Amino acid sequence: MVEFCRACGESLHTKPATAQTGLLVKWTHHAIDAMFWLVDETVRWWEIGKLSIQLKTLRRQRASLLDQFANEDNFGSEASVEQKQALVGITEELARLSSREEFVRSRCWAIAPELMFVGIFMIFLYGILAMNPTRSLLPRMNIEPGIFSGQVSRVRDLPFAFHSVVTCAEWFDNKLYIGGDGGLTIVDPVTGQASSAAELPDDFFVRDLVINENSLFIAGFPGIYTLENTVIKPLYREAQLPVKLVNTLAVTGYDRLLIGTVGSGLLRGNADSAVMVLGTQKRTIRDFGRQGNELWIMHEDGILTGRGDSFEPLNLQVLAGRHLRRMITTDRNVFIGTDQGVVAGYRNSRNWVWTLLSAGRPGYVNDLIVSGDHLFIGSDEGVYRFSKGRMERLSSIPCQALALTSSFLAAVNPDSIMMFYFSGISSDPSARNLAAVPEIGTFTPTVPVVSMVPMPGLQVGRLPDFSQLEQASDTLALTESAAATTSFSPGERPHVPLPAELQRPVFSGIARSDRRFILTTRNRGAWFYENEEWQPIDGVPQTGAHLMTQNASYSYVYGDSAGVYRISDDRAEVVIDEDSTRDLLDVFACEDNSLLLLFRDGTIKQSRDGEIKDFLKIPGDFRGEFHSLWKVGNRYLVVVDKGIMVHDTENQWNLVFFKGRIDNVKVVAAEPGTDNNLYIAINDGRIFEFKSEKLDFTGVVDDQPVALNFAGCLWVAGRDSLYFLENKSFVATPFHTKDLILGAFPQIDKNSLLVFTDAGVNRVTGRQ
Repeated sequence: MVEFCRACGESLHTKPATAQTGLLVKWTHHAIDAMFWLVDETVRWWEIGKLSIQLKTLRRQRASLLDQFANEDNFGSEASVEQKQALVGITEELARLSSREEFVRSRCWAIAPELMFVGIFMIFLYGILAMNPTRSLLPRMNIEPGIFSGQVSRVRDLPFAFHSVVTCAEWFDNKLYIGGDGGLTIVDPVTGQASSAAELPDDFFVRDLVINENSLFIAGFPGIYTLENTVIKPLYREAQLPVKLVNTLAVTGYDRLLIGTVGSGLLRGNADSAVMVLGTQKRTIRDFGRQGNELWIMHEDGILTGRGDSFEPLNLQVLAGRHLRRMITTDRNVFIGTDQGVVAGYRNSRNWVWTLLSAGRPGYVNDLIVSGDHLFIGSDEGVYRFSKGRMERLSSIPCQALALTSSFLAAVNPDSIMMFYFSGISSDPSARNLAAVPEIGTFTPTVPVVSMVPMPGLQVGRLPDFSQLEQASDTLALTESAAATTSFSPGERPHVPLPAELQRPVFSGIARSDRRFILTTRNRGAWFYENEEWQPIDGVPQTGAHLMTQNASYSYVYGDSAGVYRISDDRAEVVIDEDSTRDLLDVFACEDNSLLLLFRDGTIKQSRDGEIKDFLKIPGDFRGEFHSLWKVGNRYLVVVDKGIMVHDTENQWNLVFFKGRIDNVKVVAAEPGTDNNLYIAINDGRIFEFKSEKLDFTGVVDDQPVALNFAGCLWVAGRDSLYFLENKSFVATPFHTKDLILGAFPQIDKNSLLVFTDAGVNRVTGRQ
C-alpha cells in the first residue's frame, strides 16, 4: 500500500520501506543498549574492584584491633573506650561495604543465564562449522578443459637414475617432483637437469606428494614434510604424529589433512596433531576420494565409505578377486585401478553402474589421473588413454607414476621420464623453451641429467632365467635374461587341482623336502605335495600345529600349545608335548637335531633327546618385539622389530639396528640364505641381509612383504606381487594374485615356477 501527500498527491513512502526503517531502528536501539550495558558493566566491575580493596583493608584493621584486645587481656588490662569505638566503626563499615558489594555483584550476574545460553549457542555453532565430519571431505576436483583430446605429436625422453622404486610424481612451480625410495627428486623440464632434495633425511622413502596452494606436502617413511618458498621442513614434531609410516595423504581444508598409514588405518590431522579414526584400524590406506558428501577410502582389501565419523564397506562384485591399487573420483565417475585392469563406476539418475573398462590391457595399474573426459593410466604394460569409450596405448614402456600439467603428460619409471606433447599446445611457454623434441619412440642422450649411483633396482615384468638357477642350495651369479611371458591367468585359481579335503584356502606354511613339498594348514593338518598329487601326513593334528622349521635331516611342525612334531618318512611323531609348548613363539632346528624354542617371555629352551632345559634368556625390554630365533654360523640370533639381537656371553645380547628409520616398523618375515646369512623383510618394503656380523640393506620392493623363501635365489612375496633378487636388485615377476603367497620354487627341468598360496598351487611357465 502506498501513501500520498494530500497537498501534491506525491508518494511519501511504502510499507516495505517502513518495515526496513523499523528493522534498522530496532537494531540501532539494540546496539545502543548493548553499548550502555557494556559501559554499565565496566563501571560495576570497577566499583567491585574498589570495594574489594576497601574490604580487605578494613578486615586487616579489624584483625589488628582484635589482636591488641587479646594482648591487653593477657596482661590483665581492658581496652580503652576509643579502641572499642574504632572497632564498632570498622565493623559497621564492613557491613555496609559488604552489602554494597553483594548488591553490585548481583547486578553483574543478572544476565548470566542469557550469557550462558549465548555461549552454548556459539559453541554449538562452532561445532557445526568447524567440527562437522563433512568438512573432512576432499575438496571437489577442478576438472580442466579436455586439452588432451588430440593425437600425441611428440615425446621427450629423459634418462633417470635416482630411484629404484617410483611411487609418485607432481608438477610444482614449473618443475617435476618425483618421489620414491631415493627420497625426492626435482627435474627441470626446460634444461633436463635433475637434483635431489638434500633437506630430507637420507633414508626418507617418499610415498605421496600433494599440492596445497603454495606448498607441497611430502609424505612417506617416516613422516610428513612441507616444501614452501624453497624451504623443506617437517610438518609435525616427533611426538605429534602417532604413526610414522605414512602411505598416502589428502588435504581437506586449511591445516586439515587425511593421513593414510601402513597397517595403522586412517589419521585425521591438523597443524598441531593427528588422531586415529575409528573403524579404519589395522588397515593400509592407499587412496582417497569423494562422492557427494561421502568420503571414500581405499585400503588394501576394499573400499570404505562414510561421512567422516563412521564408515561402511562398499561391497562390489566387480572388485571380487582384484587387488586395489589406485582410485580417482570425479563428480559423476569413480575409477579404480587394480591388478587386473581398471574398474569404472558411473552414476546415473538412479544408481551406480560398475564395469570393467577394458577386458585386456592395461592389466597391473600403478597410477591414474583425470583431465576433462580423459583418463590416463600408468601400468606395467605401458601408458594408456581412455576417452569416449576407447582405450588407446600411448607407450609400451612400463610406467609407475603419472603427472599432468597444462601442456603435457609426464610418465615416470625408474629408468626414464617420458613427456608426451599433444597436438594444439605449442603456445605453452614451457614448451617453447624446450629444445627440439624428437619423434615418438626416440631417445635424447644429449640432455644432461645429474646421475646418481642407483640403489638396488626394481625391474618389472619378467621371470628369472631358469637355466641359471641350480636346484641345489648353492647359487650362481644370475645374468640378465630376456623378458619372459607367462601362462598364468589370474582368472584360473588354483592351477593344480586340489583334493576334496583341501577345497578351502587353508594353507599356512611351505617347505621343500627333496623333490616334494610339505604344506601345513590351519584346519586340515599337514600334507605332502609331489607331481600334482596330495597325501596327508599322519600324526599331525588337524588344528593348532601350522608352523614349520627344518634342518638337513628332518622337517618339524609346531604351534602354540600344540606340541612339536617331527616328520619322518610319511608320518609325524611327537617330540615335545603340548604342555611344554604353551606360549611358544618360534622353533629353530639345529643340524645336530636339537631344537631351540623361543617363548613369548624371552626364554629360550633347548630340546635334545626328549629332554628340555633352559638355555638362554633375552632381556625383558624387548618383550613383544620378538619375531624369530636363528643360529647362523656359531652365533645365536633373535630377530626383533628394531634389528638383530646377537648373543654375546651368558645373558648378554648385542642389538644391531636396521639401517634407516625404524619407528613403527614390524618384521614380517626372515629366511636363511646359503652363505651363513639371513634375510629379513620389514613391513615398509625394505629387505636386509645379516652376514659376517653386519646388517646391510639389500633393496626395497614396492609392495608390503608378507613372506620370504630361498630357492635358487631369494623370493619376496608381497600382498599381491612376487619378486626375486638378481644381481643385487629386485625384479617384479608378471605373477599377481589375490591370494596370500607362501613361497616360490623354480622347476628347472620344466622351465617353470611353482607358486604356493594359501589357496593352492599355481604354475608359471617361462618361455624365452
